[in-house]
Amino acid sequence: MKTPDGMIAREALSARGFVMLAPIDSRTLEAIRDCTHEIHSDDRRGGLRDPQLHIDGLAQLVDQAGMHRFASELLGTEALAVRWILFDKTPEANWLVPWHRDTTICVRERVDLNGYGPWSVKDGRVHVQPPLEVLQAMVTLRLHIDDADRCNGALRVRPGSHHCRTLDEESEHTDEEFAEARAGEILAMNPLLVHASSKASSPSRRRVLHIEYAASPLQEPLAWA
Repeated sequence: MKTPDGMIAREALSARGFVMLAPIDSRTLEAIRDCTHEIHSDDRRGGLRDPQLHIDGLAQLVDQAGMHRFASELLGTEALAVRWILFDKTPEANWLVPWHRDTTICVRERVDLNGYGPWSVKDGRVHVQPPLEVLQAMVTLRLHIDDADRCNGALRVRPGSHHCRTLDEESEHTDEEFAEARAGEILAMNPLLVHASSKASSPSRRRVLHIEYAASPLQEPLAWA
């Protein structure tokens, strides 16, 4: 499903939990491909957390690509980029991720507040499951640096499964789609959308820049990491 950004994209995101945005400028894509060609993974699965801190020029290229603007349009307010991950699925790092929702956020430090928990520490970063309304006011943008199809591990999604009343609610949605994309296209998704990623049946490189955006700061004294 290919939908332009703007009002139509917001409506599709609300109804289905995901929408594919138009591709970014080809020159910007090529520059992003060049600067992410050599990735020193910090994950056995093949990935790099906080790539904007490790790859010179990446943050500027992402801004040039318009991703902050897209996120702000989808959220209806000035978006805050709160977590970056660069996934790099290759023949040597050909992992799978089972069906799940993204229900934790990364924060600066632990502050025990009502509605936040359980807590965990992953790779030295503090994570917590926030109240449902925090996740409902977020959007994830996934920029495809390489083509992604059902043969090389494109994301699988269950449309409409983001409509949940609690974080523990089981999804009644069983129909699934492959969120296939060409290099340069951006998948926008609600973090509560049930999604998965299979191992590639025909492994090839599949880089995806995953950025989570929030509509507002967290309840003080909590702060995004």
